[in-house]
Amino acid sequence: MKRSWVVIGLTLVVCSTVFSEQGSSPNVNLLIGTWKQNMAKSTYSPGPPPPAGSGSVRQYAAGEDGSIVAVTMNVSPEGLPSLGAVSAANYDGKEYAQHTMATLAMSLGSHIGPRIDRTIVYKPIDQYTVEIVQKQDGQVVSMSTRTISRDGKTMTERFNFTNAQGQLVTNVLVFDKQ
Repeated sequence: MKRSWVVIGLTLVVCSTVFSEQGSSPNVNLLIGTWKQNMAKSTYSPGPPPPAGSGSVRQYAAGEDGSIVAVTMNVSPEGLPSLGAVSAANYDGKEYAQHTMATLAMSLGSHIGPRIDRTIVYKPIDQYTVEIVQKQDGQVVSMSTRTISRDGKTMTERFNFTNAQGQLVTNVLVFDKQ
């Protein structure tokens, strides 16, 4: 009788260990949460960097359908926030609507229906890296690669685009998880 209790107890310990390991490992999305830009580590080429005291805060939340809701807030040197962009998208390489304050106001103010002029595409490379393409009126306006550190504490987004003067711009934005 004692032997059967030992076998049952050992079986329960093994099963609970296996199930707890399975429950903690599936696709923990390191992106979810609030990220504040680390201006000291961010670089702007050819520059100049934004004025002292400005920066960006991003918040990511998981949607019930597997999508990620992203809200970017820009912060002025005076500490005033403004909406940078908002989107809800799956990370599947397809285009989804992205709104800035102007497109959101136009879309919400329309009685005909929303007009989608700006889109975003997220193409996962691995569990830490995603390629991002932003379009305005069907034209690519920004391409970037976002990487999250293995420990989930730092997010780096590298942007490459051509500015209005025809110069290649490479900005590397570094964010710390809050």
